[in-house]
Amino acid sequence: MVRLVSRCLALVLVLGLHSRLSAQCSYDPTQHSTGQFKGCPQKGKGGDSSLNRLKNRDKPPATYVSYAVSQIVSDFPQDLPTTKRAAWDEADLQDACTYEEQGVTVVGYLLNVKHEGPEACNCRDSVQRDFHIWLAARSSDTRDKSVVIEISPRLLAAHPSWNLTTIGNLVHQKRKVRISGWLMWDEEHDHEVGKTRGTHWEIHPIHKIETFVNAHWTEF
Repeated sequence: MVRLVSRCLALVLVLGLHSRLSAQCSYDPTQHSTGQFKGCPQKGKGGDSSLNRLKNRDKPPATYVSYAVSQIVSDFPQDLPTTKRAAWDEADLQDACTYEEQGVTVVGYLLNVKHEGPEACNCRDSVQRDFHIWLAARSSDTRDKSVVIEISPRLLAAHPSWNLTTIGNLVHQKRKVRISGWLMWDEEHDHEVGKTRGTHWEIHPIHKIETFVNAHWTEF
């Protein structure tokens, strides 16, 4: 009887291990990057190299799933770690992977735009810098209800109309926009959640901006 119980326990442990291993994320963000950009590799320089690889996906998703701002802020898991990903356990990596392998489309209004300083994902280059933009469900919302969306310098050559002035005009004109890009959990901004952003989840990088003009969506 003891031997039978031991064998049963061993089988449970093996099955549990197999289940955990099978839940590991198989998504590889390198398949959605062109690699080197002006001397900077996809993994960037410094910071969290796994996060940098996600931020530098300059190839667009094959498809997009539509979400509302409120879903990203409230319905997505909001308790993922805020440490470097090398320290995450497999369950958290899988939870993040479920969303980060998706291309998403979100409709809303831009609240503000900022040309960010040097960052690890861009090898701390003083010229090649991201644009940080705040997207909300309503133009009257405050940033604590918003989702941060970002334009990577890797995408600017393909979108010459994306700059601080033109994006700023969309903010001031309170134009309705539709944003498409890669979903990503940014663990580096824990102190901002509930203050200048509603969640760690971002659309980063953006691959498409559309504006609602004459009852039609027009690519910007």
